Amino acid sequence: MNRRAFLQSPAAAAIPAMQAPSDRVGVALIGCGGMGRANLVDFQKQPDVEIRALCDVFRPSAEAALKLASGKPGLYSDYRRILDRKDIDAVIVATPDHWHPLIAIHACQAGKDVYVEKPVSHNVREGRLMVEAARRHNRVVQVGIQQRSGAHFRRAAQAVRDGKIGKVLFAQCWNHNYSASTAGMGRPADSPAPKGLDWDMWLGPAPEIPYNPARRNFRAFWDYAGGELTNWCVHLIDFVHMALDVDTPLTVASSGGKWFYDDIRDCADTQEVVWEYPGNLLVRYSTLVHNSYGPNGHPGNKSFGSYGAILQGTLGTLFIDRAGYEVTPQMEMHAEEHSAGSSAAYDDLIGFGQFFTTLTTPERGATSFQHLPHVRNFLDCIKSRERPAGDIEIGHRSTATCLLGNIALRTGEKLKWDAAAERFTNGSPEANALLRRDYRPPWSLPGL
Repeated sequence: MNRRAFLQSPAAAAIPAMQAPSDRVGVALIGCGGMGRANLVDFQKQPDVEIRALCDVFRPSAEAALKLASGKPGLYSDYRRILDRKDIDAVIVATPDHWHPLIAIHACQAGKDVYVEKPVSHNVREGRLMVEAARRHNRVVQVGIQQRSGAHFRRAAQAVRDGKIGKVLFAQCWNHNYSASTAGMGRPADSPAPKGLDWDMWLGPAPEIPYNPARRNFRAFWDYAGGELTNWCVHLIDFVHMALDVDTPLTVASSGGKWFYDDIRDCADTQEVVWEYPGNLLVRYSTLVHNSYGPNGHPGNKSFGSYGAILQGTLGTLFIDRAGYEVTPQMEMHAEEHSAGSSAAYDDLIGFGQFFTTLTTPERGATSFQHLPHVRNFLDCIKSRERPAGDIEIGHRSTATCLLGNIALRTGEKLKWDAAAERFTNGSPEANALLRRDYRPPWSLPGL
């Protein structure tokens, strides 16, 4: 068979088309920890992606990512050197939370598209500046709220929007886990930073403080994050927003604190947050570490303990987590013509003649891929220049909702939120002061 005949044959058609170098998206990973490496794996599964750079202030993390990477990406400790490269089209920002805004904004200014992990920001004002930078520089910015790209999350959200469970007036989300010990991270002493770690660069815009090994568990400290509320709750509240077509609350209140662990952390280990939304919608979030039983009756024997979201409507209830979803119909009581009367229904021994019917039909759905299609959606939007599934505005509003919960906790106030101005209209001056923070020199963010 000659070359022309082969190229026209079915065998040739089965060979994947090779991407021309100019068609490949040059990607850099900034932040090579656990989530960064998970992103690396799924990005390099895409035939039109070439991983060209890896960056981390802790050299061993960058080297661990290098072992997973195909090709020969360069290794960096300063993300700014990556942004100078003309062959980098997009960056993945998977650093500790307090670094997300500055890197993402600098990337937009450098003409790069951005995939940034949630929460998008350490404080509300940073998040708004990220949205403005994306729009001003016409950048595609996808937030790692990958449940929006999961088929079963989309199907469940559509069922709610179609009225499957009626009008929803109450929703709740939770993360309940069990720890047998109150020791937590302990109280280690400050020490020299380990070899290969640039501690000053790790801190970046956060306040200067001596190295302490516990602080690398960044989600437990106010300087860098906001506990489980800005970790897991961003995913859970984002589904509530997605299903109910809401994105900003009217009020927020929170109670709790560091009630279980006797260790060095700042952030709450036990917390309850309640938001009021337009349309008479009440949303609740709770996190526990002393008991893993969930509001849906799950004992918490999954890798994430018990977690998920429940939306309760006038016709039924939807439960969803990453393993699937289920619609449970609301039951309606009826009485036969010759019965003991409705009052007898309260006593199971003599309450005869009552029966129950459902107001809607049950429905169940199994799990679906979420992260891989979210990555694909980002890459497709780089080419089409359309807004991605987890656009920065969406991610900012879900993040901000959680940040408001921590401000309510720290001030002890029920706060009223002006979504247009992104300011509280009541409460102490401290509440609005916590919507932003000063950067540690020489780092700065104009507009902050």
